[in-house]
Amino acid sequence: MSLEMSKKSKKFSKGRGAVTLPTQQPGATGSQATTQAQTTASEKQQLIPLIQALEQARGNRVMVYWLTDLARISEAVVPSLYDQLSAIGHQEVLDLLLFTRGGDTEAPWRIVTLMREFCNRFAVLVPYRAHSAGTVLAMGADEIVMTPMGVLSPIDPSRTHPLLPRREGATEAEPISVQDMRHAMTFIRETAKPSEETTYTPDAMAQIVTALFDKIHPLAIGAIEQSYALSKLIATRCLSTHMTSPDDKDSIDKIVNRLCDDYKSHAYPICREEARDIGLKVIYAPPSVDQAMMDLAKFYMARDIGFPKTTVRPSPGQTFKLYIAWLDSINKQMRVEQDTLVEKDNQARPVGDRWIEY
Repeated sequence: MSLEMSKKSKKFSKGRGAVTLPTQQPGATGSQATTQAQTTASEKQQLIPLIQALEQARGNRVMVYWLTDLARISEAVVPSLYDQLSAIGHQEVLDLLLFTRGGDTEAPWRIVTLMREFCNRFAVLVPYRAHSAGTVLAMGADEIVMTPMGVLSPIDPSRTHPLLPRREGATEAEPISVQDMRHAMTFIRETAKPSEETTYTPDAMAQIVTALFDKIHPLAIGAIEQSYALSKLIATRCLSTHMTSPDDKDSIDKIVNRLCDDYKSHAYPICREEARDIGLKVIYAPPSVDQAMMDLAKFYMARDIGFPKTTVRPSPGQTFKLYIAWLDSINKQMRVEQDTLVEKDNQARPVGDRWIEY
């Protein structure tokens, strides 16, 4: 996953990639950039009324969990989430407005269980996208409120493993889609079956399998298969928090199997009508809620993430900060502050991050 920093920048890949700092822009002056403190104060003044408007439209307390494409859902959010929930206090119904490309397979279950410690029911609000682990998190809610722009995604995971292939010059292994691997193995099994259409000799099939194992270690294949089973387990448990009738077991299995197995692309966009047809508890946002959700989404999409805007670029060896995720309510405002190091080749790489109150 990556986020375009500017038309003059290369893509900044989440967690592992790098960005070339923008070239100096002719005619730019230092007065074009405000201080970060001024920007933060101004943003908070705009943010609070937007959250309050959504709370009024929904009749519930609202928390926003917004991740840029530079961030991923992980258990690192749990202490900050606990602080937020403690500040809000126990609620009959609590709303979580969510925006994410996805994240760690296990994290949604931890977030769902913690949310339920502080409310009797909770809803996930999806103004735009809640992909992958975000979809699993939404599956743990009593209802999913979606705008016409809102989309979920399949939940088959991608997996990194030290024994997976690396691109030339890369220091870390490439993530691989579990479904891609499963489809490759299915192709090999089906092709190996004797039939009139099969033209592969046993020696040819042995060469195909050998070539696959030359690229992907058998232990990595086992780990990938394990992550597929884990994804199904987490999704099943999330649904089981609110689909509690014995009669719901078949429905849960059908929902999980469809989201894990039926889609041939992890990027397939599941709109609200299709999500409802799958069996998820989807609510179409009424006009007032739709407007309030989209107003908040537009605010976050326009937020300053801290990328240097001045004509004086950071030199190699220097660091600057990026703000890559937010966890906000009217009680507390928190964000992920990422330290970014400029290397000798003018590439900027993340070297650490933390949740902080701002």
